[in-house]
Amino acid sequence: MSEPEQQDASPIPSASAEGIPESPDGPVMGSLGEPAVRGRFAVILILLMVGLADVSLYHAVGYAGPAVFLVGAAVLLAVGIPRRSVRPGSLCLAALLSLLSWRLAWQGSFLQIVVGFWLLHALVLAFRRQTPFVLETLVFAAQSIPGGYDFFSRINDRVHQTLLGPVDEGRTSRMVDVLLPVVAAVVFGGIFVMANPDMAIWVSGRLGDIVMSVRDFLFQFSVYEVLFWCVVAWLTGGLLRPVLAPVLTSTSDRDAAAWGVEESPLYQAFRNTLVTVILLFVVYLVFEFQTLWFRTFPEGFYYAGYAHEGAAWLTVALALATLMLSLMFRGRTLCDPRLARLRRLAWIWSVLNFVLAAAVYNRMVIYIDFNGMTRMRTVGLLGITSVVGGFVLVLVKINRSRDFLWLIRRQLWVAGLAVYLFVVLPVDTLIHEYNVRRVMSGDLPPIVQVTGHPVSDEALTVLLPLCNSSDERIRSGIQALLSRRLPQLRTASEMAAQQGWTARQWSREQALAVLAAEREASEVFTSVAERDAAWQRLQEYAYQNWW
Repeated sequence: MSEPEQQDASPIPSASAEGIPESPDGPVMGSLGEPAVRGRFAVILILLMVGLADVSLYHAVGYAGPAVFLVGAAVLLAVGIPRRSVRPGSLCLAALLSLLSWRLAWQGSFLQIVVGFWLLHALVLAFRRQTPFVLETLVFAAQSIPGGYDFFSRINDRVHQTLLGPVDEGRTSRMVDVLLPVVAAVVFGGIFVMANPDMAIWVSGRLGDIVMSVRDFLFQFSVYEVLFWCVVAWLTGGLLRPVLAPVLTSTSDRDAAAWGVEESPLYQAFRNTLVTVILLFVVYLVFEFQTLWFRTFPEGFYYAGYAHEGAAWLTVALALATLMLSLMFRGRTLCDPRLARLRRLAWIWSVLNFVLAAAVYNRMVIYIDFNGMTRMRTVGLLGITSVVGGFVLVLVKINRSRDFLWLIRRQLWVAGLAVYLFVVLPVDTLIHEYNVRRVMSGDLPPIVQVTGHPVSDEALTVLLPLCNSSDERIRSGIQALLSRRLPQLRTASEMAAQQGWTARQWSREQALAVLAAEREASEVFTSVAERDAAWQRLQEYAYQNWW
């Protein structure tokens, strides 16, 4: 993503300073430093957003609704932003949001919705020529509450001005010239109607039909739905007219010119610390290579302790090293004449940290090789990679003398990217494809991950090759699993068809179509008891041998 443009340092004008244009079509909203959008156009956008949210969110019973809302809301907000910036950063965010929406419609989760709303706000910031850092995006989302108040207060002022005109100048608008006679005609006309019984009966009948139609229309909406409309309209107004500048401005450490060429009082402490951790890392890495690399593990080896918990602790060590280096190379340390020597020690320690990262990956590989892949091991690999990415950013910070806020912003980007990859990748499909390949090649331990963890709808078809396994317990157990899930898929699909398009999940429909076509692979049991016994037998077999 591109760096943020130079922000205008001038104070932001207040609402009162901007004033309210006299034209009914004049601008009522404008982002900070941007031209405003015509008032009627803004109201139309808000009404469209309310309608979209009502159909795709309020009445949604699944994840297809939020998928449509994210794309539609992005389009509406992009249309409502004047002079929107279409750059590689905003295009990249739009592509990420579109991919996430497709994933929601395919196999949705609540975490995907959370990430989707963050991407939506980040895209709005990018369209406004601001770099969508994670913290700034959260602040921008929070400001939509006061922004909505400012937006609708301007709408209220506009309506008042349109109806009454600039009363303080002794004039009224032409609207009043028309409305007042109409009101008088309605009032006196009603009196004349009431004075004639036959006419009153005819008019009251017609009015009664109109009133009943209006009541039936209004009463189909609950109070909560109307409140939901108001909230959506309010927040949309706040997004269309933000009232706050970026709260976390880009700051930088004082440079050499500010401090002068001056020795840092902490130089000796930092140098001694780096020497100490370098020696400690060398000793530990020698031990790590002797105990866990290039060896065959004996029966009863404590895989969970070494390869799981141990990897977590080593990841903590990498994170602490990242924090230490980022705190050392800032402020007066950057102006110390002996900085080059300190940097050499930092580079040596950095090389050792990368070796330590390789050791962490090795421990995860050991655990995966033991009994297969799981969702949490995927999370672990993404977490380790995020820490390594953060460490690389620290090295860039040291080399380019960047400030601490620069580092934090980009490390949050790395963490956010890891979360995005987890929610958008077909994790269950990938891990079960890996486990099935190993089982079919004769390496049976990964079957425990099929029996010990839930299998999502999108991953069911990946298990079909196991119905041809040479191991009878695996073959009959997987057939039992698919035999049990097939009617569940059919029931869920029929219910989704009744509930409407928002309940659809395309992964479920694909799994149902494939399993129905391959039903001979699962319809091998004469009774439910026989099917359940086969599944129970596989669970016990896997748990006793490889858990």
